[in-house]
Amino acid sequence: MIRTPFQALSTLSHLTFGVRTPSSGDLVAESADESSSEHAASMFDALTREQLVEWILAAALVVVGLSLLLRSRTWIEAFSSAATHPLAPLVTGLYALLSGLFIVSLHNVWTSDARVIVTLIGWVALAAGVLFLLIPETYRALLRRVPITPQLVALRGLLRIALGGTIVGYLLSQG
Repeated sequence: MIRTPFQALSTLSHLTFGVRTPSSGDLVAESADESSSEHAASMFDALTREQLVEWILAAALVVVGLSLLLRSRTWIEAFSSAATHPLAPLVTGLYALLSGLFIVSLHNVWTSDARVIVTLIGWVALAAGVLFLLIPETYRALLRRVPITPQLVALRGLLRIALGGTIVGYLLSQG
């Protein structure tokens, strides 16, 4: 059974697959192009809906966390300009709303293990999206109140990496 998207992708690297012909039952080689989408679909079917959401969120957290660590000056400039740009709260709110709705609708799991982190992130994103879309001034007020320093940007990056790593660790421990 394939447990991670990475395992599924690594098995797709084969160039041919054995396929029985309908008429004779003979085993023939079929190119990866012909059956890769069917093969990939069956591999990803091994993941539950919740596991898929967990892998997607973990990957996003780690990538954004690394970006915050490695490109902190760029993020500081982005946060500074977002504090004054009129579209920033709407774009951020829409992104948060859609992310939150995606997570909450597919992963509303209240357990005493690491899966609850995913659910909590979904609900926080959903609440933030609603707040920023309905009361955009809260976005600007939040950006003005929180100091934007390289150290705090790095801390935000480390926090995201830690959350993503916790989710990955949980998924891998489930074997």
